[in-house]
Order: sequence, then structure tokens, then C-alpha cells
Amino acid sequence: MKEFITYLDSRIEEGRAEIAALTADGRKDDANFAKVRTNIYDVCRTVSRTLADRPGAGIDAIAAQLERFRTTWGAALEKAKQHGDVSGIAVEETKLAALEDVIAHFREVTGA
Repeated sequence: MKEFITYLDSRIEEGRAEIAALTADGRKDDANFAKVRTNIYDVCRTVSRTLADRPGAGIDAIAAQLERFRTTWGAALEKAKQHGDVSGIAVEETKLAALEDVIAHFREVTGA
């Protein structure tokens, strides 16, 4: 589990550096998408730490929560598509892409 949290920490730090570089370069839209990605890694880290420390929760609870995120954000993507919300579509796709990276690494590290 420590390896997974360390991975999330590194992705958050990389994201913060990317946000700063993009902002300094005047690339506000790209910086905003980097903020969305970084936020997803941060949310997943917070949830994972909380569930890992909760008695009786652990790896299975984390896997279940990540799947709930996938379901919720997938539904938000579909709703954005139905309404032709181009900005919403881009944000939800960015969130889901970051989440897929988190899930893949979680499975690799934990075997879940």
C-alpha cells in the first residue's frame, strides 16, 4: 500500500510542477486540465489513506471506491455528451483518464 501512496504523491508533485510551468508560460487552459488531473490523484490519495487506516476496510474498500468514482464520473461524462457540453466532456474525460491510471497502478501494486 505504501508503494501506491508514494506513486500518488509523485503524480501530485509532477502535476503541481506542470501547473506552475504552464501557468508561467501563459497556457491557462492547459494548466486548468493539469489541475483537474492533479486533483484526481489527490482525491484518490486521500480516500486511499482514509480507507487503508479504517479497521476492516483496506484494499477491497479502496478498490470499491475507485469503481464508484468510475461509475459516477462515467455517468457525468454521458450527461455532458447528452447536453453537448464540450467543456464538461473534456473535464470528465480528463478525470476518467487520470482515474484509469490510478486504477491500473493500484491493481499492479496490490493485485486487486
